[in-house]
Amino acid sequence: MSSKKSQLKKRITLFAKCLISLVFLGILFVSVDPQKLKEQFSQINPWFAVAGVGLSFVMVGASTWKWWLLLRIQNCPLPFLDLYRWYFVGYFYSNFLPSNVGGDVARAWLAGKKANSHSTVLISIFAERFTGLIFMLLLAVILPFTQPELLKLPAVWMGSCVAACGLLMIGLLMAFGVKASKMKVVQGLLGFAQKILRADRPGKTRKIWTQVASKLEVLSEKLGELFVVLRQRPVALLHVILLTALYYVLAVGNVLLAYRAFGVWADPAGIAAVLPVALMVAMIPVGLGSWGIAEGAYVYYFGLVGLGKDLTLAMGIFLRMKILLLGLVGLVVNLKEPAQPES
Repeated sequence: MSSKKSQLKKRITLFAKCLISLVFLGILFVSVDPQKLKEQFSQINPWFAVAGVGLSFVMVGASTWKWWLLLRIQNCPLPFLDLYRWYFVGYFYSNFLPSNVGGDVARAWLAGKKANSHSTVLISIFAERFTGLIFMLLLAVILPFTQPELLKLPAVWMGSCVAACGLLMIGLLMAFGVKASKMKVVQGLLGFAQKILRADRPGKTRKIWTQVASKLEVLSEKLGELFVVLRQRPVALLHVILLTALYYVLAVGNVLLAYRAFGVWADPAGIAAVLPVALMVAMIPVGLGSWGIAEGAYVYYFGLVGLGKDLTLAMGIFLRMKILLLGLVGLVVNLKEPAQPES
């Protein structure tokens, strides 16, 4: 009975996410001139479009490089090309089978089988994402100050404030570790969350809360061990930081090339300043695979630096098509070495 309820909840959640994404996409398409949008694609420069696609494969390589390094730091060396292939499998699962399993879980399953250590691989993937998140939040706080006129806009300075709060919470957790969970402020926030989720009373929700908290505690301890190793190996830590910075530079270049494919040279400084906040908005897990949310964030935030709706929506669709292409590459890889992670 509980299994049927769980399946029903998953279906309702999936339906709600699909609906939200469709609503956002509908709003976007209604807000632009269809004819102008069509003209944008009819005038696309094939050479810059191909260059943009090529850059996507380079970006996957940069992410794989950091994943490969984090595994080596944990004395779990795996071939770079294997990890590179499995990264594409992650794109396939994230974009074509979002209701079943996440891309990170899929590649963790494949890498864990070869490494004979799923926990080590999971830690490396978490650390890869975690360092990227910290860097993005840091940029969301700093980069808007390079464009003073942007700081006058609520959507920008509020995003910077949210990023600053996120960094503060992460800083407390990294500085105090397990002790941070015993601080009055943190306990108050956790208690409030428990009440909202009704996990403060006996029942299934409380059981799930306890299980999740237990797993997070174990993962936190192992992740703490990884950061201890990084602190003891400053060269490795520097490499992780540089690779994280490299990925962001490539992300800015990805947007610039996408705009250039439609005949426009966007302002690199303006794109770099608002991109972190736009990515933060795109990460809000209310839609299906960020469909509609990411494109809407691009249209709004890049509009703040003078880029039109029609042009930016076309650019956002092009970026989405590239992600789907990476997923199709992952499908081909998955057919040869199928990932069968638990949903």
